[in-house]
Amino acid sequence: MLNGIGVHQELGREVFIGALYSESLSNDPDTLMNNVQPMRMELKIVAPDGLTTRRFSRMWIEGMAVNSKADALTAQADNMVKFDGLFKGRFLKDDFISFINNPGKGVDIAVNGVLLGNIDDNAFFSMLLSTWIGKIPLSSDYRDSLLKVGDVDAGLRSRFSAISPAAARTAEVKTWTGAQVEVKTAAASSSKSSVNAKVEVATIAKTELPKLEVPALEKPALDIPVPAPQAEKPAPVTAAAASTPAKPVAVAAAKVEEEEEEGPALTAQSLLARQFYVSDVIKKIRGKTKYPQRALDRDQEGSVRVAIVIDREGTVLSTNILETSKFDMLNKEALEAIKRSAPFPALPAEIAGSRFEFTVPMRWTLPK
Repeated sequence: MLNGIGVHQELGREVFIGALYSESLSNDPDTLMNNVQPMRMELKIVAPDGLTTRRFSRMWIEGMAVNSKADALTAQADNMVKFDGLFKGRFLKDDFISFINNPGKGVDIAVNGVLLGNIDDNAFFSMLLSTWIGKIPLSSDYRDSLLKVGDVDAGLRSRFSAISPAAARTAEVKTWTGAQVEVKTAAASSSKSSVNAKVEVATIAKTELPKLEVPALEKPALDIPVPAPQAEKPAPVTAAAASTPAKPVAVAAAKVEEEEEEGPALTAQSLLARQFYVSDVIKKIRGKTKYPQRALDRDQEGSVRVAIVIDREGTVLSTNILETSKFDMLNKEALEAIKRSAPFPALPAEIAGSRFEFTVPMRWTLPK
């Protein structure tokens, strides 16, 4: 049954529309991630210029990292490398990606109805799912859209169902693996689907966290205490402070994307090096992140996700807010925390390339 549909955006632009199907509906992320039941995630690319497959797989790998414990990441490293290697070239507009959880039979990965491979471990599906509905999702708005318990917007559902790849494109995808096995697509199944105060910065559980006076979470997250009433109030915030210069960001991001596509394929060692490096960097950012007193006074809460590009020495080349809060003070604090934390450690030898990009999800939540 259809649990929810959402649009994932970055920089205010739509990237893909995704749907989550499950045997039983729920708005509780843990119930969905822990249940052993048939489930399916479907994504349809809507970005006019598509999406590089390397960056697409990195998105999932990063999401798994910030929502999984270190031992789970290590256990799934080979599966993540296999997952990364399934995708070739670039996703184009209207491409349709499926992740199908078959209890006892693993996870089928398909593009445009073409089966690319199987990950023979159902725990891998839960890790994929945690990217979007875990404690620290890559996009809070997208997470909420997937947890609608079938109460989805009819217009968005119709738009999703209407998207389908051209036959020539499907034939091209078959060349990625040579597999001729077809899997059920959304068009074939959608007609049968029934529609019936803390700051958190993601981290990997590898890093020991200090004890804080905040509620504990089951999954790894970094919690920053709410400041005491006497805390110094930050300076007034302007709307211009919520963004960084567009040109350097675009140039740096384009360079990273080019290196990602031309760089060597991931190995288990290089993948874990990336994840643990990001964990250490985010811990440092956490130590510099505050809940602005004026935001507390005005009952402002929200989520921000920032993309950071660094060079091999750990110097920040650019920062860019991919997902913004509606409150400028929170957007500014996200960028200021990164600025206060820089420079970061030099990249380890296992991470290739002259530049490295990662994202930092942050969430400011008012005390109950």
